Amino acid sequence: MGDPQPRRLEEILAHEAARIAGLFLLACLQVTLLGLPSGFTLPLVPVLAICRTLLGVSAAFPDVGLGRALRWALYGGLALDVFAATPLGAHALALLLAVLVVAGLTRRLRVERPAVPLLAVLVGMLIYETVLALFLQPGGIEWRSYLLVVVLPSVVVALAPTLPLFLLLRRLLRGQL
Repeated sequence: MGDPQPRRLEEILAHEAARIAGLFLLACLQVTLLGLPSGFTLPLVPVLAICRTLLGVSAAFPDVGLGRALRWALYGGLALDVFAATPLGAHALALLLAVLVVAGLTRRLRVERPAVPLLAVLVGMLIYETVLALFLQPGGIEWRSYLLVVVLPSVVVALAPTLPLFLLLRRLLRGQL
């Protein structure tokens, strides 16, 4: 039914500070250590935010909620903006938009099926990379080459860790509930 005693403000702030610190650490790790020889980085923060969204809208996790997934996207996006030296809010807005679209598309699906996280990351990363391109290259983009050279490889790199990260996150969240 729920906890008979409400959580104290100090506990809420401590949990939120830990969430922010963890996402900043992940963003730092992503930007500094997870670079691939091709010049791309393994996008841990966007993939985790999208996987967190799937679990937030899933009926199997009724206490998790979409609000926490949106906070993951906001904090993770801001952390990527800080560590990647991009305009503040570019990654955050791109990630929030990707998470909202994924949440809308998957709210009635069973996320336990392996294809759902893969398709969600595919759609989310396409939106994320497209919004980033609009922010970071305002002078105009030759979309065909940009999609082939930047977006497609980025999406492929993001799909590789999707299932292990989704399963790990699902296991961690089940331990919390």
